[in-house]
Amino acid sequence: MEIGEWKIAKIGDLAVIGYISSIGCCHSQIELAIVGRITKGKIMWGTPTKLLFGEHRLKPVGTLLDDIQDKTALIDLALMTKDKEWFEELTGGLKSGVSWSSN
Repeated sequence: MEIGEWKIAKIGDLAVIGYISSIGCCHSQIELAIVGRITKGKIMWGTPTKLLFGEHRLKPVGTLLDDIQDKTALIDLALMTKDKEWFEELTGGLKSGVSWSSN
């Protein structure tokens, strides 16, 4: 596991999606910045909330983001989380005339 990696976790009956924001000693505690919840195959985005999980509770996202979300929602999420590299990957960077802004 690495910081920035996307994961899915279950909290009771709820599935959440987020990215790893911090890794504790010996991978015993993984801090996940939860940015959405998954309901009926759709992601409902929200403000990032950080929670701690044991590594065994986190599952890979796989192709979920590609399968159920359009690119516009992912670009908005990249902006919301200030992930410049992902934003540029999604937009094609300057090639498409779109650039990163700190505003």
